[in-house]
Amino acid sequence: MSFAASAPTSVTLLTRTTPHGTRLNSRGAHTTRTASTHGRRAQHLVPAATVAASGSAASPKVVVLGGSGFVGRRVCEQLAAAGAEVSSISKSGASVPGATTATAIDLGYDACLEALTAALRGADAVVSCVGTIGTDDAAMLAGNGAANVRAIGAARTAGARRFVYVSVASIVPEVVGKIPLMKGYFAGKVQAEAALAENYDASDYLVVKPSFVYGGDEFSLAPPRVTKTYGDILVKILGSSLVKAIASRSPGPIKLTLAEPVSVDDVAGACAAGAMGTNAASTCDGTDEIKACAALLPMLAA
Repeated sequence: MSFAASAPTSVTLLTRTTPHGTRLNSRGAHTTRTASTHGRRAQHLVPAATVAASGSAASPKVVVLGGSGFVGRRVCEQLAAAGAEVSSISKSGASVPGATTATAIDLGYDACLEALTAALRGADAVVSCVGTIGTDDAAMLAGNGAANVRAIGAARTAGARRFVYVSVASIVPEVVGKIPLMKGYFAGKVQAEAALAENYDASDYLVVKPSFVYGGDEFSLAPPRVTKTYGDILVKILGSSLVKAIASRSPGPIKLTLAEPVSVDDVAGACAAGAMGTNAASTCDGTDEIKACAALLPMLAA
């Protein structure tokens, strides 16, 4: 599993404009909200054709939180290729291919809220690839929970109409959720997902839930990650009909071990599709659902 943020540092604000694309000032309506009451939210799914038609008149504006990270930078690239106007926010503020601007904001403290809300104003959608994994339980709770709760609240205040969040596949906490050192990690994910459901209608958000994400050219232990070449081999084995049939009949630990990993490009594609409003559900849980959601993005770009 891989994430795009680390432990909190001081709050900074720095915006860079990159030469990619042309920044647009007009906004188009790409999603439709419905009236809601406390604790109960109506659902109204937005067809992909509606989003695509709107995008032809004015490119949707999407802000990617953790945009300079492993998943986030690929989300920026895929959104830009689909015709969105993309901005990246990260702790470093590093420039990212596909993003017209790159802003440095640390989500680790409440003091970031004013700058974050200002940076999100005018966005049609926000994608959060922010999270952390390690051995510090409190840091994982804060990095996966509080940081994203702040981001969701700021997006709602700023008027962003869609929100996409990268969480974790349901099977993972079911199998390893009782490990003491991982409790903060999973509790943080639960906090973020609860905040998302509280602030947005189910038709206006997407939770992308991968189990094991692979890609790139380097192996990693923290977070655990294998290269694209090695991951593609695992997919051929673990994605076969035989192994999937065995996994479906196996107890949790074996089922998780045999779970097909998902390419970081598919995770990014699902995030981008969700930001553009093409998802037909509020979650895509596991590799098969993520791949199906990601497959909608080329259709939109076409």
